[in-house]
Amino acid sequence: MTSKTRLEQDEQSYFDKPVDLDHRRASQLLNAVMSYARLILGRYGQLAPLGFGIDREGQVARETLEIPRLPRDPERLWKLLSEHMATRVRRGQLTGLAMAANVTLAEKSAEGYADAVVVTIELESGFATEVTVPYRIYGGQMHNLLPRRIVLGKAEAEEGASRFFARGKGSPDF
Repeated sequence: MTSKTRLEQDEQSYFDKPVDLDHRRASQLLNAVMSYARLILGRYGQLAPLGFGIDREGQVARETLEIPRLPRDPERLWKLLSEHMATRVRRGQLTGLAMAANVTLAEKSAEGYADAVVVTIELESGFATEVTVPYRIYGGQMHNLLPRRIVLGKAEAEEGASRFFARGKGSPDF
């Protein structure tokens, strides 16, 4: 028996493992959503429902509604955005999507934050998860003389149910 180096013994090192495409795409979507959410929260101090999608070429882009006047009601905006995303999925234009909304937590996070961004991520493969990212806004007082600073808490993920990419369904069940 020959002696092997530690590196040879550990054939499944971090860099040798095949990258899980679902987790990589979910991470891309989560990063895009949270980058945009931080930008909007920092600028305006509030966040409307938003969505991002991955097209067939693997490009992540923000999904927008082409209507002249967006509704002020977040629930109505969520519904319109969901319908828009469902249409794009039915047409085969998206392989993954993420939708996010600002929520108030029923009980505060471990950091003591009461607000969170909830991100629902779904992929064509059937992968679905819901990530809750608590946050707190500091600053923004005195007519924004003190700039807003967004501090994120520990993200919590749980398995979700696929609604947009569910087999045999024509539209999401909302």
